[in-house]
Amino acid sequence: LAFTLVAELAARPDAATYFDNAAGGFRDFTRIAASSPEMWRDIALANRDALLTEIDGYADALAAARALIAAGDAGAIAELFEQASHARRAWEARRPK
Repeated sequence: LAFTLVAELAARPDAATYFDNAAGGFRDFTRIAASSPEMWRDIALANRDALLTEIDGYADALAAARALIAAGDAGAIAELFEQASHARRAWEARRPK
């Protein structure tokens, strides 16, 4: 996801604007894109079937989020974000300190 996002942004004619305005969240999310492309290529190919399943699931989730945003469904968007926020906080709480 990180490699794809960075590559997509870099291919835009106004890429410099996006990168110039990117902040810490972008840095954190895309950190892995600065690492070894060869290593991640090999990992992707070695885990092809599982990775394709996960990409398909993520694409479906993005399409559902897109539909909520397009419909202007504020309640459903808030619910989606709240579920994600709760799951993220619960994950962080379970991590060893």
